[in-house]
Amino acid sequence: MKRFISVGVLVLTMGTTGVALADEPPQSLREDIRELQARLAALEAQERENRMIPPTGGYGGIPQIIPGVNISGYADVSYTYSLNESNNFLNTARVFDTESHGFTPHAFELVFEKPISDEQPVGFRADLFTGDDASVIKATGLGASTTDVPFDLQQAYVNFRVPVGNGLDFKVGKFVTLLGAEVIESPANWNFSRSYMFGYSIPFTHTGLLASYPWTEWFSTNLGAVNGWDIVDDNNKAKTILGSFTLGPWSGLSWTTAYVVGAERANNNKDRRFVFSNILSWTPMEKLAFMVNYDYGWEKDAVGAAAVTGSDNAHWQGVAVYAKYSLTDRWALAGRWELFHDMDNYRVTNAGSGLDDVRYLGYTLTSEWKLYDKLIARLEYRLDQANAQVFRHDQGINNHQNTVSAELIYPF
Repeated sequence: MKRFISVGVLVLTMGTTGVALADEPPQSLREDIRELQARLAALEAQERENRMIPPTGGYGGIPQIIPGVNISGYADVSYTYSLNESNNFLNTARVFDTESHGFTPHAFELVFEKPISDEQPVGFRADLFTGDDASVIKATGLGASTTDVPFDLQQAYVNFRVPVGNGLDFKVGKFVTLLGAEVIESPANWNFSRSYMFGYSIPFTHTGLLASYPWTEWFSTNLGAVNGWDIVDDNNKAKTILGSFTLGPWSGLSWTTAYVVGAERANNNKDRRFVFSNILSWTPMEKLAFMVNYDYGWEKDAVGAAAVTGSDNAHWQGVAVYAKYSLTDRWALAGRWELFHDMDNYRVTNAGSGLDDVRYLGYTLTSEWKLYDKLIARLEYRLDQANAQVFRHDQGINNHQNTVSAELIYPF
């Protein structure tokens, strides 16, 4: 193509030179020649630029080290200050933001993923995760036994598609749970801190088999069998069943119901734990979004199982309402209200002994700015309240907790 244009320009130039001996060419012809010469120069410059740009893939322009494998991840750091001035520098009942007076390197995650499609039906995903958050989500039986090791293989699975109907997908390995409105990766959440429900109502990950099938454009299901909650090497002979279904979206509205049921305590195959999680998402307009999450959990003979007086069932439930509004392309506000009811003081174990039927209220307001295309800043205020004296204070304990946090996230 470049040679053809060059020859054309040369012919035109020679032709006009011959014409110039007899008569001056028209102004329109001279403008056509200059336009062709400019286009040729632009094509040559574009070709040189393309030769200088390496082939890229994944997210954020990271080169594909392995053809067809996307690479992505993020880095997350924060500073949290507690107005309770707790002497032991720990925030009560928090999940990841436990440090009350200092900087925290929460996470550095590196993801390798080969997505599947009808043309490429076999793939994989591996999430390498390090930082303080790794000790929270680390599954039992994976690597070192201590939870203080700040490294976790958050996900590691092979997935493949069977050409049945609309395509039946399978995951085999370790993967994140189907339950809950929030996720482990901070960039995908609306707030900096995680809810009580994310930390105490549901699991983080599972190891096993999961099948997914899209029945229609608005209805899909998941069903699997796994070793249990946040565990790689099973601690009993029973298997846990995991499943979900999603309806929507219809005009920005979708509904997901997920559940998990199975025996989770060591050497106990019969006393099952069950959690039922529901998430309603609604985006009425481009800049405004809402979510509602309700969880209910139950575990058989979990309370007082080691006590002389016998045992009893444990119950917990919670609801969280989220809202996010984008004031500009780079500035958004997000709010969360939540109530978590630990009916038997079984899930939030640091609430103190001798308590029962504890209710936790959380009010969170987060302001988020995109400082650069690849840098997110958040400033958050959170107020926690309870119907009991459970929160650490410089004078002991009280029924409320206030924190202010700043966070920087670099997704790539």
